[in-house]
Amino acid sequence: MLTRMWRHLCAVALLSAGFMASTAALAERGPATAEEKEKVVKLAAAADKDPLGVMRSADGRWFQKWSDDVPDYMFGPDVGAFWFHNGVAKEDLMRVLRFHHMLSVAAFQVQKNMLDPEKNPTDLEAKTIAGIEGLLRAYESLVKTNPNNKVAAIDELLVTRDKGGLADFVKRLPPLPKR
Repeated sequence: MLTRMWRHLCAVALLSAGFMASTAALAERGPATAEEKEKVVKLAAAADKDPLGVMRSADGRWFQKWSDDVPDYMFGPDVGAFWFHNGVAKEDLMRVLRFHHMLSVAAFQVQKNMLDPEKNPTDLEAKTIAGIEGLLRAYESLVKTNPNNKVAAIDELLVTRDKGGLADFVKRLPPLPKR
């Protein structure tokens, strides 16, 4: 009985130590620096031209970690991400577009100093449009290098964008699924 209680006590102590260490690591991270923000914006511009190369690069991996770790910005999903994620794009293309969407959103948010767009519907709509615009730029680059990447629904969205209808498209998207 005493041995069992001792094991439980040790398990609780280990879990508590792990939680405190991860909390301390987050506290040490601090807010995004000017250099990091500039790097994100430059990375997004480079990814417009070579989305796959940037995603696979060390900078692409840095961005994915940074976007998860930086405490002052909220880069959560939006309805634009769910649109192409729900059957519009497949497999590898979806992975690249998802990465580029996230990178485009992050670049937009750091340029506008938009910490949490969920707090303001106008900011959320602007963030969603910026993400879709980035996704479309990546798609155009990917199709230019490999025409097999063409997707009819995204081609239709390019036409919508070119006619100035992207904001209306975003307003018609279904809401995010409930968590």
